[in-house]
Amino acid sequence: MSAMRAIAADEIHLWHARVPEQEDAALAARHLALLTPDERQQHGRFAFERDRRRYLLTRALVRTVLSRYAPVAPPDWRFEPNAHGRPAIVDDHPPARGLRFNLSHTDTFVVLAVTAGREIGIDVESTRRNAPLEVADRFFSAHESAALRRLPEAEQPARFWELWTFKESYIKARGMGLSIPLHSFSFELETPGDLSLSFEAGFETDIDNTPSCWQFWQFRLHAEFLVGVCAATTPPGPVRFTAAEVVPLREDTASALAFTRRSSGLC
Repeated sequence: MSAMRAIAADEIHLWHARVPEQEDAALAARHLALLTPDERQQHGRFAFERDRRRYLLTRALVRTVLSRYAPVAPPDWRFEPNAHGRPAIVDDHPPARGLRFNLSHTDTFVVLAVTAGREIGIDVESTRRNAPLEVADRFFSAHESAALRRLPEAEQPARFWELWTFKESYIKARGMGLSIPLHSFSFELETPGDLSLSFEAGFETDIDNTPSCWQFWQFRLHAEFLVGVCAATTPPGPVRFTAAEVVPLREDTASALAFTRRSSGLC
């Protein structure tokens, strides 16, 4: 197990990893030993090797990273999904109970965010993919869709991915997934480097829907991967990020983050 590390209430720790192009059999065996019997069965159900590699990496990453913060061995972590399918830690050890985490992946890249009690959501997308602009027309708010279509055609894909990563990170931070309609809230991205969140009429129904209760950041990890992060503003005050690229059970290297957009609020 890696050396224990502390995480303060004002910190967000990001861990990211590349899905290997080819399997390292010895390392894969070590990762597989960390999984529960149900997870090993799920691993074996994937028809394609690349999907098995990604699944194994995500499970190994979550288990080994969480064990850096609490004296729980990687195979011993236990999770239960909420009503919307988001997994939560159910271990009884006090440091474990205080942790929050969220995971996102593309076919080739995985990102994990960890906090101490602060609700968190993260989304990563490969911007080399063709942007499905029709999704914005069908599912985004009318304001977002209109603002997107007003841009020059060449700029629309980049804006789509900006909007998508923010919207995904928000519904994940809420722990409610797509039970929150994507058209019920809007991001304003007209000012370079900045953003603001608003809710459509009829959807500001509780304190968690107050825009100032959520803060957002966006940055790239490598040239291809755009990441959006949403976190609760409770506790209030500035948030500090640390990031590292990791190969579970082998090595990790500190990463620098250059934010392309950020916002903050005070709940």
